[in-house]
Amino acid sequence: MTRPAESRAIPVNVLESCPDPCFLVTDSLSIKYCNQGWNKFAMLNEGSPDVLAAKVVSRNLLDFIPQDLRSFHADLFALARKTGKPVTHDYECSSATMFRLYRMHIFPLNQGFAVINSLRVEHPHDRTPLEPNDAFYETESGMIRMCSNCRRTNRADDPAAWDWVPDYLERMRPNTTHGVCPACTEFYYRPYLEP
Repeated sequence: MTRPAESRAIPVNVLESCPDPCFLVTDSLSIKYCNQGWNKFAMLNEGSPDVLAAKVVSRNLLDFIPQDLRSFHADLFALARKTGKPVTHDYECSSATMFRLYRMHIFPLNQGFAVINSLRVEHPHDRTPLEPNDAFYETESGMIRMCSNCRRTNRADDPAAWDWVPDYLERMRPNTTHGVCPACTEFYYRPYLEP
């Protein structure tokens, strides 16, 4: 039996005991709670101390999402609120050595949302690594652009070319910016972007 929408809630202790990165956001997507899985996820992804739970509570979730994907993510939450049903989305978030595919589950609550990101696939990469070369990847504005999903790096002289440069993940440059490569746009986001 489904509980009525007005009584939906997930106790924080359930989220805290979950090993996966979980968090609660308000209807305006302000982060109000992160479990310890959040910190583990941040460290696995070479995140800076600024993305640990203690630093992100009360900030807007969209601040941590590349500009290219903000409206997409806002639409996922809007869909969950409109339908009153959970919404899921698969995304890649690999490390320098491991391919990792996650599924984000968005649960609409009485107020706000609960989000659980569960690991679906993990195995060593079969990608051919290239050596880091800032002169090759750094744009005229001094930025190195990395896909926020597959973590490939965009060539400065060819916007359509994205290479696997794991050293940029292991030693994240302060001038790194994020976007979404054409392959990830097509594979992970195109079905949601079409009318």
